[in-house]
Amino acid sequence: MQAQPVNDAVLLRLVETLPDGVTVLTVDVADYMHFIRSPMALRFNGRLYGRSGWNSDRHVAYYRSDVRPAFAADW
Repeated sequence: MQAQPVNDAVLLRLVETLPDGVTVLTVDVADYMHFIRSPMALRFNGRLYGRSGWNSDRHVAYYRSDVRPAFAADW
């Protein structure tokens, strides 16, 4: 058996559901530049999550199920 790498995989630090039903994914980021380079959206368990912000003290980025990213159209 061999393990296969998964390109563009992201390690989740925390998955939580807020009282209003919104799910938040928390991802580690080293600094602001790492946050800026992080994906604008993540797909997790069949749902799309948009990047919503970061916490510079905790070094994490947040993705929320109620943030809908826009996608460029193929012209």
